[in-house]
Amino acid sequence: MKQKKIAAVLVSCLPLLAFLPNQDKELEKSKARGKALYEELCITCHLGNGKGTPGAIPPLAGADYILKNPNNAIYAAKYGLSGAITVNGQKYSTAMPNPGISNEEVADVTNYILNSWGNKGKMVTVKQVEGVKKK
Repeated sequence: MKQKKIAAVLVSCLPLLAFLPNQDKELEKSKARGKALYEELCITCHLGNGKGTPGAIPPLAGADYILKNPNNAIYAAKYGLSGAITVNGQKYSTAMPNPGISNEEVADVTNYILNSWGNKGKMVTVKQVEGVKKK
C-alpha cells in the first residue's frame, strides 16, 4: 500500500518535472541573448569578468546589491542609475546611463548577469521587468 501512495505522488509530480527542463532551456536561451547585449552595452564598464572597477564601477559578480534584490538589477538595466549605491559594503556613485533597451532585452541581460560569474539567480521574466517602475 505504501508503494502505491509513493507511486501516486511521483506520478502527480510528472507535469512539474516536465516544466523544469523547459524553464531551464528558456533561461539558457535568454542568457545567450543577454550575453550578446552585455558584450555590446555593459562590458566596457563592468568588464568581461563582471568585477567592475573598485571604487568606480560596481561589480556584478557576487554583488549583494543585485543578488539580494534582483529588482535592483532590472531597474538599472531598464532605467540606468544615478546617485550612490552600496555594493558589498563599498559605495559607488558613478552614474550608469539608461541603455534604452526593450523589456525583453532587459530580462535577457538581467538573466545573463544574475546567472554568470558564479551568480545563481531565478529566471527574470518580461512580466517581472514590466512591474519595475521608475522611481
